[in-house]
Amino acid sequence: MDAVVKQDQLKVPVFKNRNFILLLVSALFSSPGYYVYLIGAEWLMLSINDNRFYFGMLFFAASVPRLLLLTTGGLIADRFNKRTILFCSDFSRAILIAILLSFIWMDSITAVHLIILAACFGISDAFSYPAMNSLTPVLLEDEQLQRGNSFMQMTTQISPILGPALGGTLIALLGFKGVFTVALVMLLLASVAVLFIRLKEDKKDAERPSPWEDFKEGWNYARKNELVVSIVVMAFFLNFFFSGPLTIGIPIMVKDVFHGDAVNLATVQTSLGIGALIGAIVLATIKLKKPGFIMIGGLIALGVIYTITGFSIHIYLTAVLVALMTFTTQFVNIPLITMLQQTTDKHMLGRMMSFLMTVSTGFVPVSFVVTSVLIAIGISIQTIIIVSGIIITLIAIYNMRNKKILGFKFE
Repeated sequence: MDAVVKQDQLKVPVFKNRNFILLLVSALFSSPGYYVYLIGAEWLMLSINDNRFYFGMLFFAASVPRLLLLTTGGLIADRFNKRTILFCSDFSRAILIAILLSFIWMDSITAVHLIILAACFGISDAFSYPAMNSLTPVLLEDEQLQRGNSFMQMTTQISPILGPALGGTLIALLGFKGVFTVALVMLLLASVAVLFIRLKEDKKDAERPSPWEDFKEGWNYARKNELVVSIVVMAFFLNFFFSGPLTIGIPIMVKDVFHGDAVNLATVQTSLGIGALIGAIVLATIKLKKPGFIMIGGLIALGVIYTITGFSIHIYLTAVLVALMTFTTQFVNIPLITMLQQTTDKHMLGRMMSFLMTVSTGFVPVSFVVTSVLIAIGISIQTIIIVSGIIITLIAIYNMRNKKILGFKFE
């Protein structure tokens, strides 16, 4: 278990907490670096292969190892130094991009190479996600969590602004070699920044139960937490109808429907980050008294906007709509994470974060496959998005009856 080296921590404001600032700095390099890589990999796949099924497999390959290993990542986050885990994650991603660059320099890159590298990125994600989210409440006090989570969301949501904008520009100016080189450097800087976070091992953790006992403890803890169960069940189905169609759909709409280029894709993906950033800023300045109502209301708005996006006939209208979507997702994600953190014992946070991610995203790989297959058999991506948006709206309305979520109040 990690324990922060405390310097009268109760009196340290969020922005004077050295460890938390270093975590923010690391996220400011890591997340944009990942998005620079991602837009480069997406456009490279669309450029070297006309079969859109392979494009869907790019996301499927990343999601499967992420899903299978998240529980392991949570166990490791609770048993080992979270700073070391984050360093290994960012550094390994930099190595993977270096391998990709070597294939590009040799002019031997194929769709199979991109899919394999995407799977390796998924493995890294499985360990970084629970470590990052369980480290935040270790560095901050309970009353600082909503604000701290909002600032963490801001740094990660700047990523879809800076990352695609920088990535699209670099593709246009320097080609794929330039975009992947910048991504590599950013991930290296992130891995260095996280090393300066001061953590020490808790001496009481000398005698630990086995990993299997840790897993059973985490499972039983989650199963008895009615709030966690309610959130996970809802997210399980929502992610199926949202993740695949949106993630695969935006690049395909830009390339095949709007006949755009890498800069156009960067414009739409940047709007995703702008909307999310504005939402995070709003939530950083207000205190939610009934987060459950806000979360369900945000889901309803998300479903409606998502449906309208399927009818869009212009690339800039699509950019506005996806910005509105990510704005509303912040009113779902930030209350959800804070609710989970406040109701979970700190020594269980890594396992609870990985459990939430594992179970709630269990259908995501299937979503990628189903979306890819539907596109391959001739169903338009717009139709898939419209139907998915309607279903999300109906699921959100149904959860207006969920008293466990609606009745939650922040401390």
